[in-house]
Order: sequence, then structure tokens, then C-alpha cells
Amino acid sequence: MQRILEIINRYLLYIVTGYVLVDYFLRLSGVSFMASLWDETLFILLVGTWILLAGIKGLKPRASTLLIPLLIFYAVITYIYLTKSPEPGVAFMELRALLQYTFWFFVGLNLINSRQQVKNICDIFMAVGLIVALYGIFQYVTGAEIPSTWVDKAEESLRTRAFSFIGSPNVLGSFLILHISMAFGSFMAAQHWFKKRVYLGITGTSMLCLIFTFSRGAWIVFFFAFLLLALWLDKRILIALVILALITPVAVPSVYNRVAYMLSPEYAASAAEGGRIARWSQAVDYWEADPATGLGLGRFGGGVAIANFPNSAYSVDNFYLKLATETGLMGLGAFLLLIFSALRLGRRSIEQVKDNYLKTLGTGIFVGLVAVLGHNMVENMFEFPLMATYFWFLLGLLAALPLIQDKTMEGNEHG
Repeated sequence: MQRILEIINRYLLYIVTGYVLVDYFLRLSGVSFMASLWDETLFILLVGTWILLAGIKGLKPRASTLLIPLLIFYAVITYIYLTKSPEPGVAFMELRALLQYTFWFFVGLNLINSRQQVKNICDIFMAVGLIVALYGIFQYVTGAEIPSTWVDKAEESLRTRAFSFIGSPNVLGSFLILHISMAFGSFMAAQHWFKKRVYLGITGTSMLCLIFTFSRGAWIVFFFAFLLLALWLDKRILIALVILALITPVAVPSVYNRVAYMLSPEYAASAAEGGRIARWSQAVDYWEADPATGLGLGRFGGGVAIANFPNSAYSVDNFYLKLATETGLMGLGAFLLLIFSALRLGRRSIEQVKDNYLKTLGTGIFVGLVAVLGHNMVENMFEFPLMATYFWFLLGLLAALPLIQDKTMEGNEHG
């Protein structure tokens, strides 16, 4: 019985790693029940099998310094929900979106138990990300049709943008940065020459797809991520980064045109009139009306508001500002405390790992998570279940690294 539960639990965990593909194909199948509830069902099955295993083996939940910041965030958001919800149903949808995905942290923390399991999870994520990147490249090469709103009127020469199975170039860009950081960390960690070339090839493929998203925010975050990788892993990465910055605009002129347009007065005027600057200014105006607790959950700036108030709501394209507008300084402060604590936990976990392979791989994961947080400054990445799930699950994996024990896999990487 114990062995069966362990196998079920392990393979259910691998399904989390393939979230982006599982979610896409379930939605494509047209089975609306499974498409909307499969991740909740998976979570329940994972926790249920773990509870049974815990009862059999006498396991206890692992402690984490992140528990207190999480409880504070839960308490603040719940307080705002109870005291400021003109439409309780709408507010509950937003409360669920904010809190539910953080539970994946505890899954990663408690269910990852061995070095081999970490390797398997990362390798499956490498394969999933490669499929996503290849399809994105295929879309760009074949000129996949895109909505006109994805391209500014002044950029009519830009014929298409990769969006892959995800449906949004900007979200794809964020996913790819996470994937690239992990793939490069795997490349740096691996010792076997064949594996190093495979990981490097995966890294290059995702970088090419990232270019074809034409997501300027993702490009900026990518360079920031590789600066961190250079700082923490190998300063020679800076040379490769400079070469890439020089070659890419020449090889893909559209990249130069898109960056140049971003720096032009025309872009500034467009952004101030109806783009991000205008949306951010409007959000600040709303926030100033009630700086302490905001407008209330689900009232402005995100997916829940857009779904329920389509005539007045829009995406603010800054998750932190959106959260501040809806929950005020209380909600934003609680979330920033949570994020600061999460970053400190991730970094300390890596420092405590003695295994060089896991330390290097963990650094790649950590940089990817930092990049996602950075991208949230110009997008609402935590509004998308796949990004929120990956972020909190992988953070749990990082927190588990110093705790895992696998006597058969100790030592350096030889595979």
C-alpha cells in the first residue's frame, strides 16, 4: 500500500511540472468541467495521498519561515474581503485567485524528498518548455494570426508574435525566462558533456522563442536575470550577454525597431494617452481615494474586474499597483512582506545546500523566480494560474532542497 501511494504521489507531482501543456489540451478538449477544475483536483489528490503516506510513515509537515508571512497575507486579504465587498461573489473570486495558488508552496516543500526527484522535475520542465518554445517558433515562422491590439499602430511592420500554447506573448515571455534560467542552471550544473549540450540547446531554443514574443518587458527582465546568473554562477556570462545584445538586433531587425520605438517620443505619447502610463495613472488616482484598504477585491485592474465589469475595467499591467488599488497599503504591504520573505527563504535555502549540483540548479530556479517577480512590474503575471502555480511550487522546491536526503544520490553529478 505504501509503495503504491508513493508511486501515485510521485507521478501526480510530475503532472504539476507539465501544467502548461495539461491545461492547454484539457481546454482544447472542450470538457469544461475538467478544464476549469483539473488543477484543484490534482491538488486535492496530491494532498490526500500525502496525508495517507504521512499516517503510514509517521511523517509531519515541514516547517517553514514563510508560514507567518503567508498567514499575515491571508489574514489581511480576508479582512478586506469581509469589510469591503459590495459584491461578495466578485470579491470572493479575487480572494480565491490571490490565495489559492500560494498553497502549491506547501506541496513543493513537503512532497519533494530526494535529489533524483528534483532532477526529474527539472528535466520534465525542460522537456515541457522545449515543446512550448518550438511551437512558438513555428508560429512566428508560419506567421500565425494575432489580434491587432498586440501591435502598436506605429509598428505595422511587425507581422506576428509568438504566443505558443499559452495564448499571450507576454505571459509566454515570462514562462520562457523561468524556463531559460532553469535550463541554463542545468547546463552549468551538469558534468556529462552530452547533457551539457542538451541543456545548452534547450536554453538557446527558448531564447530564440523569447525573441519572437516581441515582449519588451520580458526582454528587459531576461537581461536582468542573466546579470544575476553572471553574479552568482559565472561572470563570463556577461561576455555572452554582450554578444547576444549586439547580434540579435542585426539578425532580427524587428527587435531593434521595437526597442527603438519604445525609446521614441511617439511611444511615450501613445503610452500616456491609452497605454501603460495612462492605466497606471488611473490606478494611482483610484488608490488615492482610499489608500489604506483600496477599492475592494475584484474591483479594478485585473481579470476578475474585467470579467465582471467589462465596460469600465481593464488590465493595469502592474500586479503590485493593481493589488494596491484593490487592497490599499494593507494588502500591498502584506504581499511585499511575503515576497521579501520568499526571496530571503529561497536564497538561504541555496546557501544551505552542500551538493554543488543542487546548489547550481537551485540558483537557476531562484533567478527565474526573481525574474517573474520583476516582470510583474509591467504585467499581471500572478493573474495567470500557470505562472502563479509554477512560482509557488518551485519556491517550495527551493525550500525543500536543504531538507532532502537521498543516500544513493549523494555527491557530484555524474550522469
